[in-house]
Formats: sequence, structure tokens, C-alpha cells
Amino acid sequence: MGSDSLWADCGTCGKQISISARSCPHCGARRSRFGIGKWIGGGVIAIFVLAVIAGPDTSERRQTDTSKTEPSIAAAATASSLPEQQSRFLSITAGYSDRFRSAANELQQSALRDERRVALVKALGSQHGVNGWIGTISRLETTSDGKAILAVRLSPNTEIATWNNGLSDIVNATLIDKGTPLYNALLTMSVGDTVAVSGSLHPSDADGVKETSLTIRGSMSEPEFLFHFQDVSKQ
Repeated sequence: MGSDSLWADCGTCGKQISISARSCPHCGARRSRFGIGKWIGGGVIAIFVLAVIAGPDTSERRQTDTSKTEPSIAAAATASSLPEQQSRFLSITAGYSDRFRSAANELQQSALRDERRVALVKALGSQHGVNGWIGTISRLETTSDGKAILAVRLSPNTEIATWNNGLSDIVNATLIDKGTPLYNALLTMSVGDTVAVSGSLHPSDADGVKETSLTIRGSMSEPEFLFHFQDVSKQ
């Protein structure tokens, strides 16, 4: 008898037949020419091909699902129902943010900040109070003594917010005290909620209205304006 590697068991009758035989000489059953190794190799290749084909679709679905669950800040900032005063304000901050990024040097950047100050003062007029501005809550926390810290994102690059600590807030008193109607209203809200806010911005020599970034780049690219909240209602 030859080497065992040249023989195999018939899958139908169990008797040994040559691996080169197309059918069993004992029972006549046709024999597959593919060994188990070839079947395994073929299966691995098939799985790989399917994974490659399915990959882009899965990624696309993941991106689509994510876009549905994240707060639609851009939608809130471009809605036609925004108050006219807010629309003007956001148009100025967005326009100067783009111009600042393309400035050739720091002299141009400083000049742009001065121009934005004039534009913001003109847009707001003599009154710094706002009513019914629309945005999404981006921060809702407390200080060590329980006062509420609140930030509301009005557009992808512009926020209004209280100070985030008691020391900075000594002069402006923007933090929200416990037990007040506004504090109690915030108890039912969460980060990501769309809200309408009323209150007032604080005047400033540097920016027209007080902006809390530590650098000119932060102030111009992603400004966070200090705000005294008087009313916040979920939309």
C-alpha cells in the first residue's frame, strides 16, 4: 500500500480510495476534489472580502447615527426663527473669526479685534440686554459652594456663559444662586438641551462686550462672552 497521504476515506461508504479518484470505486459516490485546507482557505478569503465590502457602509451608518444624537448647534444657530439681534451678533462673531484665521500677522489680528468691537457695539446699541436668544446648553455645573455655572452655545464658535469660579465672579455676580427661580428651573435641564435665554452682556473696552478668553486667539476664534442669565427656558 502506498503512502497514507495518497489515500483518503470515502465520505459515503468509509472505504479508502485514492485521493486522485473522482468517484469511489466501491460505492460510486462522487468525491470532492477540494480538501479541508482549501475549504478553510476559501472561507477566510470570503470573510475578508465581505468585511471589506461591508466596512464603508458600517462606517457611514455610524456617522449617520452619531449626527442624529449630537445636539444640532449649527441648526440652532441658522434657524430663521432666531431673534434679529442674535442673528446680527453671530454674523459678526463668525465673520471676524474667519478673517482672524486668515490674517497675515499679529498687527492685522489686533486691528481685526478693534473692528469687531465697533461692530458688536453697533449691533447691540446702547442696551446690552438680550431676550429670547436660542442656543444649546454646553456646560451646567456648580462651584464648591453650590452656585450654578452655566454656558450656552449660540453657534459652533460662540458661547455666552457665567464665570466658572467664585473669585472671578466677585465683581460681575454672574453665578446663579441656589434657591432662586432660575436655579430651580435649571434642575430639570441637561447639557445638550435647546434653550431660550434672556439676560445681559457686560460692557468691555477691549471687545465691546466682555469676553473671558485668556488669549486674543481664543477671543476671536471661539469667543465666550460673559453673560448674566435672568431666564432660561427649555425649547
